This record gives sequence, C-alpha cells and structure tokens, in this order.
Amino acid sequence: MADADILYTAVLEHMQGGVLAIGMDGRVQAFNPAAERLLGCSPERLRGELFASLFFDNPANDGFTQTVLNAIYDAEDRHNQDVEYHRPDGPIWLNVTTSVLWTPELPGAEATKAGVVVLFVDITERKAAEAALRRVNDELERRVDERTRDLAATNYALKLEIAERVRAQERLAHLADHDALTGLPNRRLFEQRLGEAIDAGDGFALLYLDLDGFKPVNDTHGHATGDWLLKSVSRRLAVCVRDTDTLARLGGDEFAVLLRSSLAEDGVLTVVQRIIEHISEPYHAEPDIVLRIGVSVGFALQPQADGALSKRRARALGLRELVQAADAAMYEAKRAGRGTWRKAARPHS
Repeated sequence: MADADILYTAVLEHMQGGVLAIGMDGRVQAFNPAAERLLGCSPERLRGELFASLFFDNPANDGFTQTVLNAIYDAEDRHNQDVEYHRPDGPIWLNVTTSVLWTPELPGAEATKAGVVVLFVDITERKAAEAALRRVNDELERRVDERTRDLAATNYALKLEIAERVRAQERLAHLADHDALTGLPNRRLFEQRLGEAIDAGDGFALLYLDLDGFKPVNDTHGHATGDWLLKSVSRRLAVCVRDTDTLARLGGDEFAVLLRSSLAEDGVLTVVQRIIEHISEPYHAEPDIVLRIGVSVGFALQPQADGALSKRRARALGLRELVQAADAAMYEAKRAGRGTWRKAARPHS
C-alpha cells in the first residue's frame, strides 16, 4: 500500500492538470503542484481553506467558483465545463471536470457523498486557436458574402443589359417592319403578308387607299398637325378591319388593306363603304380647328385557288400585278370625283 501511495503522489506531482479535493464542508483537503501553478495560489492559501473564499476578492472568477460549488451540492456525479479563470498575470481558460467522492459501502449502510475531486487543465491555446479559427471563418464568410453580393450585382446588371439589348433588337425588328409614325405594318411587311396569301391560294381582297385633301391640310397647318391627322386616320381604319386582316401604311398618305376574312365582293364593299364613311367624318385637331378629308379606294379580288393548277396561276399572277391592279383602281376612283371606290378589272395570267 505504501508503494501505491508513493505512486499516486508521484502521479499527482507530475500531472500537467490541476487537482483539488474538496470536502462536503467546502474546504480544500488536497491539491497538487499543477493546481497551485494554474490557480496562482500558494500551498498555505489553499490548504484547509474554504474553496469559495479563495477567489472572493476577484468577482471575475465567480464562474469558476460556481462551477465547483455546483458539483458539491448537485446530485450529478460528473460535470464538465470550459471556464475563464483570471490570474494576476492575466486570464487563462480552464477545462474543469468535477467528480463526486463517495464513502466506501459498508454492510448495512449506503455510500454517502464525501466531497468532490476537481480536475482542471489549461486550454488557453486551444481557445485561442478556436478564436483564431472563428475569426478566419468569419472573415471568409464576410468575403464570401461580399463576393456573393458583388456577383449578384454584376449578374443583375448583366441581366438588365441583356434585357435592354433584347428590347433594342425587338425595337429594331419592329421598326424594320412597321411605320415609325403610326405603328402600322410598312410596305415591306405588307408585301410579305400579301405574298403569303398568294402562296396559300386563299381568296382575299387587296385595298389601296389614298387620302383626299391631305396635302392642303399639311401645307396649311404644318407637319405636326399632318402627323396627328395620319395617326387619327390609322386609328379609324383599324376599327374598320378585323384582326385577321392586315392594315398598312405604304408611305405619305397612302394605306393598304389585305382582307383575308372577306371573300365575297359584297363583304368587301361593306368594308370599303365603312372606311369611306369613317375617314370622311370631321377631325377635331384643336377646339377651334376642324379638319375634313376623304379617301379614294381601289380594290382587287383574288379568287380562291382550286387545285394545283389554280395555285400555279395565282403565283403566276403574282404580287406585282395584283398591286398594280388595285393601285390603278384607286386612281380611277380619284378621277371619278374622290371619296369613292373602284374595283379593278380581274387580271389574267
């Protein structure tokens, strides 16, 4: 047993961790050199003293003291906690483990709590490393967040630029096929639609329109009023045709309509009469300016192709001949007194 005591004493003396044995009365009963060194207390101060009074003069060590006292009065056998401990030469971190000391079990009697053993090791370097790692992680997260925000801003700006380019391309594509003043299809798009109708072999009507009296209005009231009048005419023409038809401005005061929804001549004449009536109604440019114009209409009918032979004839007739026929009919209407219509003679292949 003496050898065992010597061995235990040697172990305690050479342990890097501090060890305290505290009785149920709260007094220090035993300690090792590492406890003296880590706690910064002399043997005279530790031996037999109330543990709570050892650090009473330094409120910063209340956490360390309370951790040990909790182990004395708590029913749990074991506690483990990291605690900051303040010595005269500066603060350190201790990992504190407390274990209950029990009296030996005797026959007929239960073991009772005799005190606690407190083991504490210096983990200041570990805590410093953890703090440094946290700082590195925080800095990394900050940089990632900052980079993410930068990328998000760049991505957003790129999306805006792409969207603006798409809109610009769409505007350019629209301007290539539409009249800048009225927004109606221009001659290029109208002739494309007309060619598609011819290729399809469906029956349709082609209307050519020329405004009567527009030039005097433009000369008298100026181009701004003339532009306003052209846009007003466009709106009135739009209500005279269907969505399946194509209304276009060919240039100046000339318009054209492709009626793909009106196959019979009576239906075409109904649209033509509606156009003449709507266009001839007064235009109130300003409260004291009333403008009056008319329109001359020429139209040509393209019958529905019947079979491959008729389709070949429709293609042979072609766009140019059909346009010339409608245009000639429109000039006949002008020579007839304006504000009226004429039907083109049926072209032959």
